Amino acid sequence: MNAERRIQRVRKAINPVGASKSDWKIICDVAHAMGKGDLFGFSSAEQIWNEIRSVWKAGAGISYERLEHGGLQWPCPAEDHPGTEVLHAKAFSVGKRASLCRIEYQATGEAADEDYPFTLITGRTLYQFNAGTMTSRTANTLLRPHDYLDISAEDAGRLGLSTGQHVRIRSRYGEAILPIKIQDSVRPGELFATFHTPGAFLNYVTSPHRDKYVNTPEYKITAVRLETI
Repeated sequence: MNAERRIQRVRKAINPVGASKSDWKIICDVAHAMGKGDLFGFSSAEQIWNEIRSVWKAGAGISYERLEHGGLQWPCPAEDHPGTEVLHAKAFSVGKRASLCRIEYQATGEAADEDYPFTLITGRTLYQFNAGTMTSRTANTLLRPHDYLDISAEDAGRLGLSTGQHVRIRSRYGEAILPIKIQDSVRPGELFATFHTPGAFLNYVTSPHRDKYVNTPEYKITAVRLETI
């Protein structure tokens, strides 16, 4: 089952307060102000969704009425279609076989040197998700209250650092401040940090380099140095 393809209702918790408005209403108001109100004559989010599924064949069968009984996975081209639990069970969209293309490895231009001797790798942790807008409101914060910078015992000893000590992570592009955590799982010369704490702005540190094939930002390799505070 692919959760990324499941469409489900997200219901409002409260009505707009004071002069505030729902997002869809704000967009419609902006369209009216720009002279395009005739194209945005919606009176509900459901009407907007119905227009979307009228031009999106894969979601044509996913109505609000059906979503009242649970989520549906696309493709779901008709209202009597049950949805598609497994997307490529017997064939791909291009046929029964799909071509796999080998691409040449291309080394990153980002590399550690004398001024920036560490390689920073960023990623997620089990206890939080992305910027923590939802998980940081839960009891998960008892398990991981904020981001840490994981460092090897060898590097921490050489720099005179201890767990909980805050350091400045500086790259060629920016800086951030995090408490360190000494971890046996981290190799000397490498650092690992999560990016779940919005106030830490860890992505200020990461490089602007992108993968040439899919244009994905290069979050996994950034040359940095550490400065004590």
